[in-house]
Amino acid sequence: MRITEWLTPSNPCRQFENNEQLFQALKSLNNSAIRCVQNKARPSAKQLVEQYKLAPESVDELLNQSSLIFLRKIADGSYQFQGHAPSSYLVEIMKRVALSMTRKRQTNYESIEDHHDLHDPDIEASNRQRESAELVRQFLGQMGEPCESVIRLHHIEGYPDEEVVRQGWTRYTTTDSLKIKRSDCMKKLIQIARQWRNTNNT
Repeated sequence: MRITEWLTPSNPCRQFENNEQLFQALKSLNNSAIRCVQNKARPSAKQLVEQYKLAPESVDELLNQSSLIFLRKIADGSYQFQGHAPSSYLVEIMKRVALSMTRKRQTNYESIEDHHDLHDPDIEASNRQRESAELVRQFLGQMGEPCESVIRLHHIEGYPDEEVVRQGWTRYTTTDSLKIKRSDCMKKLIQIARQWRNTNNT
């Protein structure tokens, strides 16, 4: 970004002298700080929408969903300032959200196709699989962070531990600490699932 753009009155970034000030403002949910990182990430959002062949109007949805995740990670301590531009981390979140939006769109297509034959065994199995996936998302939501991200990144999105640590997507800085936490989280997830099953079987 050119200096003249940074100082332009309409630019929400103008009041932040450096990335650390911007990060502190994001912790306080400062509106200018949120607009600042979104403005910086918007070109990447447009590229991702084109790359994943999403609807052009999905740019704002992608930015807003990713920003909410980012702010939640700041609030719960999953994201700590380490000198890098906060917008670069927002872009990494957008990549995963864009992929998720693509998968959701594909699922919607499959749901439409399901109406052709509701008694097809393969379709019924697919429906059960989707119901199970929805339950897992529900259970993860109950657990909250950091367990939600730790389990989702590895078991759902398939990222290797080395990449998760390298990208700083969780608060854990070594693969060993990440694996230990995931093991604890899986025990909690199993416990929640058992409680749900017992409640629904009574």
